[in-house]
Amino acid sequence: MLFKYKFITKYLFFVLITLCSGQQYFSPLIPNNYFIPNAADLAKGAIFSGAFSDNIFKDAAQNYNLEINVIRNSYAERKSFPVIDMFDDVVTQNVYALNRPAFTSYEWSFSADLNQKYKMPFLVSISDGLFWDFRYDYNEEVRASLGPGVYNRDPVAGYHVVNVEGAIRSFELGLSTIIGNKAKVGLIFENFYEDNISYIKGVNVFNQDEALASDTTNIRLLDLSVKGTNRITFGSTYDIKENISIGFNFKPKLEMKFSSDGLMPVLDERTQLPNFVISDSASFYSVNLPSEMSLGFSLQVNNPTETYIHGGFVFKDWDKYDTYEVSHSKIDTVVFNYQPTFGFSLGVEHIILDKTPLRFGFLFSESPFGEEFEITKFSIGSGFVFDDLSVDVSAIFGANDYRYQDLFQTAAQENSFLDRVDESSTVIKATVKYSF
Repeated sequence: MLFKYKFITKYLFFVLITLCSGQQYFSPLIPNNYFIPNAADLAKGAIFSGAFSDNIFKDAAQNYNLEINVIRNSYAERKSFPVIDMFDDVVTQNVYALNRPAFTSYEWSFSADLNQKYKMPFLVSISDGLFWDFRYDYNEEVRASLGPGVYNRDPVAGYHVVNVEGAIRSFELGLSTIIGNKAKVGLIFENFYEDNISYIKGVNVFNQDEALASDTTNIRLLDLSVKGTNRITFGSTYDIKENISIGFNFKPKLEMKFSSDGLMPVLDERTQLPNFVISDSASFYSVNLPSEMSLGFSLQVNNPTETYIHGGFVFKDWDKYDTYEVSHSKIDTVVFNYQPTFGFSLGVEHIILDKTPLRFGFLFSESPFGEEFEITKFSIGSGFVFDDLSVDVSAIFGANDYRYQDLFQTAAQENSFLDRVDESSTVIKATVKYSF
């Protein structure tokens, strides 16, 4: 078993070189972040672990448990266009935009084990956290050409700007109970609400130039509203043996109704990927998120050092929810041709020096956009315990590339080749837990 553990360790570090992550530009249409309750679960690959990542299915250390999560999400997006020689071959990629934004978020949860103090076989929890992060920041500096024979640096002509702010958050109330000595079942009531969502797109002109998408400054600020909605999630866990447990989780489909001053999702005909345009009239559309079924497992292996393996599988039927009806000055129907997706996660938690955890894991998930957008991520983390206070820290990494249209096309621009978008991301999460 020790040999198998070492093999898994080497394999997980190997996949670090083949990472890819979500595409943040599409965030107003489809969630691409993976947020789970705490840093320990994130580090040990428990993202698709069924009910095990829900507070109501965790063994409570004390009667009451308070958790505070701090999340730092940063990514780098590099856009480039191909340089073509006389033989129509691509000789290099000319980078024209590079952005490195970073965002901070906060989550909290409180759980109470009523069995320890009141002899009632229930565990209750309340929490508030991120569900759908819209934040995206794109600034493209456009320089004017001084022409041949002039050696001063080209002056800045203006900026192309896309900025998305805000999120949809989830307030949850959970309740679980014990059935016999091995099973737990529970329900989570989720209420989703918006948190200051806005969309900005436009051109800031300093000096007119053909490289700019507009001759004059034209920046639109749109308020994006989401109608609050609710969902009930079912979960259960079962202890097969003393050291082996499985967990199941089912989340029904969810409809989010959006309204704005004119933001509309459309299908880019060339790439067959989503894009966004701005209408002169108010717009309304709904995003249907598919139902989600996940099956997870947790086991303690027979190893000289205390070792746990966590993992799980998830399925989402995206293909049933790829048709959007967009209402503005008229009603348009948009079909994005989504694909059903399957994903799995796997991780190891190794307890060293009697109490210090070393956690690492990875996840793979197909994308509704197709093979080019398949997601693979690597996570790592650790923590420590001091009396009733515990601190866990984790990080998850990713990088990928895809082809897409220039976001700001000009009349003089030739579009025989698509631009290349290279995106890398790092999410750092810290959890402070106090049990009493």
